[in-house]
Amino acid sequence: MVIAFAVLLAGVAVFTAGIAVTAAASTTVAAAPDGTAGGGTLDATAANATTAPTDPRIVELYPNPTTERNRGEYLVVALPRRGNWSLSDGYHDASIPSNASGLVALSTDPERSAEFLADAPAAADRGPAELRRLDGYFPLSASGDRIELRHDGVPVDIVEYGRVSDGHRWRADWGEWRPRGYDPREPARIEDASVTPFVLPDSPDVPVETLRGTEDRLLLAGYTLESDRTANVLVDAVDRGVDVRVLLEGSPVGGFSARSARLVDRLVAAGVEVRILDGDAERFRFHHAKYAVADDRAVVLTENWKPSGTGGRTNRGWGVVAEPTPGSESVPRNPSPADALAALFRADAAATDARPWREFEADTEFHDSGRANDTYPTRFEPPAPARADVTLLTAPGNAADRIVARIDAADDRVLAVVPRTGGPNDRIVRALRRAADRGVDVHLLLSGAWYDRDDNRDLATTLDSEPIAVAVSEPRGRYGKIHAKGLVVDDAAIVGSLNWNEGAATENREVLLAVDDAAVADFYARAYAADWRGGGVHLPVEFLGGLGVAVAGAWIAARREIRFA
Repeated sequence: MVIAFAVLLAGVAVFTAGIAVTAAASTTVAAAPDGTAGGGTLDATAANATTAPTDPRIVELYPNPTTERNRGEYLVVALPRRGNWSLSDGYHDASIPSNASGLVALSTDPERSAEFLADAPAAADRGPAELRRLDGYFPLSASGDRIELRHDGVPVDIVEYGRVSDGHRWRADWGEWRPRGYDPREPARIEDASVTPFVLPDSPDVPVETLRGTEDRLLLAGYTLESDRTANVLVDAVDRGVDVRVLLEGSPVGGFSARSARLVDRLVAAGVEVRILDGDAERFRFHHAKYAVADDRAVVLTENWKPSGTGGRTNRGWGVVAEPTPGSESVPRNPSPADALAALFRADAAATDARPWREFEADTEFHDSGRANDTYPTRFEPPAPARADVTLLTAPGNAADRIVARIDAADDRVLAVVPRTGGPNDRIVRALRRAADRGVDVHLLLSGAWYDRDDNRDLATTLDSEPIAVAVSEPRGRYGKIHAKGLVVDDAAIVGSLNWNEGAATENREVLLAVDDAAVADFYARAYAADWRGGGVHLPVEFLGGLGVAVAGAWIAARREIRFA
């Protein structure tokens, strides 16, 4: 990760902006062209052809569009007045039209740049920019560059950046690179929802039954869709006149399966609108979210819409259904969890990289895939609904930050389950280690699947001397493998699609729901305790903080008794 820095160098604001920048650029003002002090910082939403900015600045860069030979690349500058303005990268120089002022977009191919400039959300918070042609040859390097904005030949602003991913643009007010069409979202907190937690494979009917009987809207988002049961519900709903839409990842690991293609063909033929995130200007490396909106009900999952996941045929997964509390429809309320997810769905489905199914199908090769068909017992029935405040978290943007913040604020217990991590220095793992160091009861349960086992054992060995208990699971006939991505933090639970690696948190679309309720947290804790004991750790349920405090040092005995498969 490259962090954006801003320093004052000889009166010139220098911005170093790299891929996946996360720190906001400084608002240090460069010296005005006449040598006097500048009059403040640029308000990018107000600067345009009729409202002059107060200081000359490079406002926006788009050096690597997803076009042949990067045609349509552009930069935007803020010019407080007309004058002798120019650009230089040390190898090439270009004069800016002398009658240009205000917010000005500059391109050697303005016809191609026009569509990129008009993109939402970038255009919405930048304001209108006058598009002007740059004469001569002035390329913006996608492998890194140093661009100077000059007045009378003297640099007044400099932006230096490293290698840029396809379709990413940088804005001074963002202080980071963002993929074209991506709009960061704040966590959405909803008070007093009715929440029902469940686990898989124990309750495979819950996700599908949540979708049945819809009258108005049915929105399903996923990484993959290979479930006949789910497809049947979607077709039945569209036959009743329900607005049914599906959003899927176009390039899952292993390729788009032929089975999924057949199901989607059936859905589209029935009248379901299906879009595939796989366009040229991809906002996300993967659309990895797993959720659905059924009228005012929302379901958020760690599992895919396929037999091994929601079908209950293999994976240990977590899920949660959230809806308005009974009777709340008659009183004013905040948007429901379903409303918040529906807004996310609409935004993700509306951009240029969300391709209609028929367009995607025409140029995609499909691959055969296996199908899970195992059966497992039901040990944990969903409890009665609880009234709880919930928070919708998303990635890129806020999910990892909020998870780390909750772990850092934990007092009693943190129970984490993920298939794998990014290693001992993974950001969330470091937060777990900090919590354990200050005396919080911290446990981390990892997958024992053959492709995860060695790395997870290595992590357990690495952390063996620290006060954090790490176990590699042994399902023992209760499920096939761990695929859940969840946490219990004191009296709250977090459930969703986020794997613990930097790419997931910063590049994938992920969706999670944080639930603040002791009963919900304790439900997941009970399932967690059983899975932990199933891993060969002989320890009573009472070791879990919310269910009773273990005797001091119990985590040490537990870890020493772990038996790996």
